[in-house]
Amino acid sequence: MRPVPLNVMTLYADLAQRLGLQDVRPGSISTKTVDGKKYLYAVERDGQARIQRFLGPAGSDAAKEDAERIRQASVQARELRNTVTLLKNARIPRPSALLGRILEVIANAGLFQRGVTLVGTAAYQTYSCIVGSYLPAATLTTNDVDLSLAEFVAAAEEEDIGAILRRADSTIKPHWFAEDKLPRVFKAQNGFTVDFLTRLGHGKQAGKPVLVKSLGCAAIPLSFQEYPVEETIEAVALHGTGVLVRVPTPIRFAVHKLIVAQRRRGTDTTKKQKDLMQARELIDVFLATDDVALQDALDEARSRGKAWKSAINASLEEIGREARQGVPPLPVAPTSRSRVGRRSKA
Repeated sequence: MRPVPLNVMTLYADLAQRLGLQDVRPGSISTKTVDGKKYLYAVERDGQARIQRFLGPAGSDAAKEDAERIRQASVQARELRNTVTLLKNARIPRPSALLGRILEVIANAGLFQRGVTLVGTAAYQTYSCIVGSYLPAATLTTNDVDLSLAEFVAAAEEEDIGAILRRADSTIKPHWFAEDKLPRVFKAQNGFTVDFLTRLGHGKQAGKPVLVKSLGCAAIPLSFQEYPVEETIEAVALHGTGVLVRVPTPIRFAVHKLIVAQRRRGTDTTKKQKDLMQARELIDVFLATDDVALQDALDEARSRGKAWKSAINASLEEIGREARQGVPPLPVAPTSRSRVGRRSKA
């Protein structure tokens, strides 16, 4: 795998920092006269939607300050879009247009800030500039997006997730199953799906969809789903001005893929191969850059139980990385030349 050039890494880091400091969304300012009085409004883009927001009377100092901040954000937005274009031209993976809009509306709703985590291939696409290497498997297209709600903490008032998603694509609708009390899958007219996941429950609720009433949806409980979202970071999806999303750390992502690959059965062969490919690419990066951190992560995951350990070791063997199964390398006896060299140096 080729390393990402330093200048490209610097561009990405600057983009991530600037997005993290943003506190105003860009938009256009308009003045409307109502009953003879002038008022200021901001029109902001959110996915495919245009949202009009009231700022206040045109003569209000507070409204004028808000309007100026929005204008400045619009100037900065043009600079951010240029940076995103440069990163795309440097072949850093980007989401599809629809996936980018979905991530945008979720970010604008503040859901990533409240613990929603992007997982799966869409998350993997954000890792190249984080690990410093081009990841070939990140160029694979995906027709779905997986969002974990395992760490989500709802605000006092949340908007229905269906309404949020429809701002990305008006054809996105809930896909109901017979037993659903709330939808756990949303689907666009072109077949793109949004799936909500969470950790596996206990007792009688184990395996049953978990209702997330604040968002008007349910989440599919999966084994081992708690692991990748226990340690998360912010990453940038290259859409529009850049979208700040929450993803598992690359090491957690890789180890999780080793585990879930062994859970694939029957027709899931293709998904298993993709899991192993993504795990192998990240593991190879860490073997070259931080093998101690990788070994620590593998050992910690193995310590969680026999099912964890056997799955990890089986996947490592399948991808030809047997040396990372926890067996320390045998000590190498010094050669005659090295002994002579040490004596002469002394």
